Amino acid sequence: MEEEERKKFEKLYQELNEEDTNIKKWNQALIPKAILLFPPIAFALTFLKINTNKSILDLLGFVAMGGLLVSGGIFLNYLLSKGK
Repeated sequence: MEEEERKKFEKLYQELNEEDTNIKKWNQALIPKAILLFPPIAFALTFLKINTNKSILDLLGFVAMGGLLVSGGIFLNYLLSKGK
């Protein structure tokens, strides 16, 4: 019994060592990263361009308030659906 388990573990170990792991480098997916980063950067630039008297802190406060409102809505939805 012990010999069978040892053979199974050795076979599993060999299979794991033979597999080619695909580890992507950070620069292999630049286009999807750029697509994800474009809207927030565009929003920040247009916010600061249109509101010339506002600072970056105002922008961060505006985004934080929106995030709090969305989080509050998600939390309320969770509380209301929890009872069902």
